[in-house]
Amino acid sequence: MLAVACTRSPSPTATQGAAPERALDRSAVVTRTAEGVHGSLTVEHGQTILRVWGTPFEMGFAHGALLRDAIVDVVENYALQVVPPATLATTGAVLAKVGDISPALREEAAAIVEGMKSAGGAHVPALDRELTANDLLTLNAMTDLVAIGCSSLSTWGDGVATDLAGAPMVVRNLDWSTDEDLLEHQIILVTMPSDPTRQPLVSVGFAGYIACLSCMNEAGVTALFNMGYGDGVGSIATAAAGFAPANLLLRDALERRDVDGDGASRADDIASAVTAARHVGSYIVHLVEPTHQGSVPARVLEVESDGVAIRRPARDLGDERLAATNHLRSKTAPTQCSRYERIHATARRTERFDRDTLWDLGRSVRLPEVVHTVLVEPTPRALSIWMRKPGEAAASTAAPIRHEWSTLVEPRE
Repeated sequence: MLAVACTRSPSPTATQGAAPERALDRSAVVTRTAEGVHGSLTVEHGQTILRVWGTPFEMGFAHGALLRDAIVDVVENYALQVVPPATLATTGAVLAKVGDISPALREEAAAIVEGMKSAGGAHVPALDRELTANDLLTLNAMTDLVAIGCSSLSTWGDGVATDLAGAPMVVRNLDWSTDEDLLEHQIILVTMPSDPTRQPLVSVGFAGYIACLSCMNEAGVTALFNMGYGDGVGSIATAAAGFAPANLLLRDALERRDVDGDGASRADDIASAVTAARHVGSYIVHLVEPTHQGSVPARVLEVESDGVAIRRPARDLGDERLAATNHLRSKTAPTQCSRYERIHATARRTERFDRDTLWDLGRSVRLPEVVHTVLVEPTPRALSIWMRKPGEAAASTAAPIRHEWSTLVEPRE
């Protein structure tokens, strides 16, 4: 996965550039709903947006009812090729017993299955049975089971163009798979919980995926997940003692309004949740948030079974930039990585990034398995997204679609 911090909002130069992002034409929106379902499904410039609201059950039921066919397709033709049925069943049973997963997400996963049943059934031919909540939660924890790639750069303050007023930006490539079924069923998931202790969240993922890979919450806190290539992976015994699946943990932490009890929704909440949890894998989280009273808006969490190291800006890139690949650079000695070196070299020779140059950097370090590229602007709360289509080249120059928070997260009664 590539996570490179950057942003891209409409500006005179952006609209005149070589690959300007496309503003959303609301007349191009096609919406699907179902009676009594707390959700809507829209296709906007070819990107599927699932909006769900209400209780965990209501949100999950809507997800399953509106995306039933897509979920079956992803599970049947992608997920079960990576995690065979026998492995899925065994791992699901273990995760049900020892997985530290919030009750809200367990309820949401169970409700997805119920929603699928209401829309035609939850039977998956390759399983020769109905999909279960344990199956879904296991597939949402796939990054604890399989390897994927990533890298990132964030920039803010004097590191960005003057017209951006120092606001932090982040661009990220999710490098995962070239599987056409996975690419076809990418979605933008917008959750709007009715629980006042939780907040709306925007997540770029896949049909049936409720965890967090590339996410931003209402407070503008952004979390980008990278697989870690460290050696501190826990043993089977460690896992059996209980652990928090990484991406489900991130979803829960981002959705909670105040994890650490300080009265504010900040990146500190995510760091607190991750630090307090038990882990078995090796992974990296690039956190970016709006700048608060001169604070540094970005940090990288390096997470393994023996603990969490927090990395902040260092001299090699300057005080207002932060990069990460899949290799740990704080918890253990840095390992050579060609993508990090390319990001480093470009950052060192670029005094100020504007949206186009940062986007171009992100595109230049996509891996062949890239699934999507996302530019997040935490302060105005906007996401510019390119979703790779089946058959499309990884080096595609297609412009991203820009989504404003106010159009993604629509008020619900």
